[in-house]
Amino acid sequence: MQTVISFLSQRIKVKYVIALMPLLAAILLEAHIRFLSLRLSSTPLYLQINLQLLLVCLPFLIAHVIAFKHSSRQALMSWLLGFIAYPILIYALGVLLPQFAQWHYLAPQGWALCTAASLTWLISQRVVTQPSLNSKRLSSLISLDNVVLLTLLGWCFLMAGVLNTHEDPLLNQPFNLIFDPSKVVSQFGQFITYFWQLGVYTAIVYGLYLFNRYLLIRHLLAVHGVFLFVAVCVIVMLVLTPLLIAAVLSLPINDLPHGVANLTPSGDQNIFSKFNYQFMLLFLVISTPIILAFERQQQHSKLNEVAKQQTQTELKLLQQQVNPHFLFNTLNNLYALTLTKSEQAPQLVLHLADLLRYTVYEGQKSSVPLAKELDYLKNFIELQKIRSANKCKFNLVWPYNFDDLKITPLLLIIIVENAIKHGVEPASDKTHVSIEITINDNVLTLYCTNPIPARVVKKEHGMGLANLQKRLQLLYPNKHSLITHKQDAMWQTTLTLELQK
Repeated sequence: MQTVISFLSQRIKVKYVIALMPLLAAILLEAHIRFLSLRLSSTPLYLQINLQLLLVCLPFLIAHVIAFKHSSRQALMSWLLGFIAYPILIYALGVLLPQFAQWHYLAPQGWALCTAASLTWLISQRVVTQPSLNSKRLSSLISLDNVVLLTLLGWCFLMAGVLNTHEDPLLNQPFNLIFDPSKVVSQFGQFITYFWQLGVYTAIVYGLYLFNRYLLIRHLLAVHGVFLFVAVCVIVMLVLTPLLIAAVLSLPINDLPHGVANLTPSGDQNIFSKFNYQFMLLFLVISTPIILAFERQQQHSKLNEVAKQQTQTELKLLQQQVNPHFLFNTLNNLYALTLTKSEQAPQLVLHLADLLRYTVYEGQKSSVPLAKELDYLKNFIELQKIRSANKCKFNLVWPYNFDDLKITPLLLIIIVENAIKHGVEPASDKTHVSIEITINDNVLTLYCTNPIPARVVKKEHGMGLANLQKRLQLLYPNKHSLITHKQDAMWQTTLTLELQK
């Protein structure tokens, strides 16, 4: 099964499919509302409404994917064209062409559902991928509590509008689920009457949700276990159900003649009806796993944030270990040249300035173009050539056409610096260092060899490679390979790194 999922993930852009799910949910919800309002059981009509609405809303899907894929002006323009300009076009065509108006199913309600679903998803993804102070505030606004509250208020508003659209809806049941925005304005007083009464329903359901999440789950289930949690849930269901139903029946909207269905789960005046208890049980059964899932996801996000901060701290510490080591070695080189009043000292200073400029400005970034990292490496080698004079010969092979690949800065230099420190500096005779860098399908391979002088055969190669290994594990998990070994009197280092564009 995992193999199949992996294969599909490679062939299909799963993230785009996932991004479409909220919008598809809104479209199908609108289609089902329209079908159920007809109170028919025709399968062909069911399929017709769903397919026609999906076809009409196809530009919504395209605009949503483009906006999700890009984070620039192109994304904004695509979204505005899809969700603003296109509905205006549909409305204009409906006015000009009566046949088209009869065919399409895009109404203000459907547009509002699709727009809300798209905006909510896109904003939530920006919060996840671009963390900042504003995004953290936005993340708190779209928390589970607020999402539940907004969903209930949305239901309250829409249901009040539906009731307001019909004349005495509860006395003339069944009524169609039709929302007329114009009557909200023309009959605003009646709309408010329905809205505040349905708001009581919203307050009761939301209160039960908060009670379940913060008292039953966090304090009973988390602290005292499942048995006590279930016991208290039974008590809550048996005691609160008739009390809450009695409060609901006291609303003017449920003051109806005998035999007319009211807005209670049972649809009658009996506060002890089994349907009321079933509704309470169903609410607890459904809401509890959802709350637990979100609680776990929230805890997982906090742990990831802590791990991320720890990783960044460790990387900074490792970076601080690398840079001073390089600077001190280079200054020692410069000091040696100034003692001999070498004419190469000014050139060395220029190379050092370029190296320090890269270290200060580029070395603090998360990634840099591979071309810049290679230029930095070349400058370092040129500096070493000046210092070593004829003592060391460098055999160099550089890659070509690496297609805008990016790499974490100051990684490759550690291997080269290690080779010079332990293979060139201790040597009394002429020596050589070979550096070969190749790229194949976004995979960089650095192969470096340096001699091991006889007097330091048993000496360790220092902390440079150890720091490099730690940084690779943090920055490129499962995307790198670092192999070092001694063969005869040569030290060989091979780094394989999978890069991204």
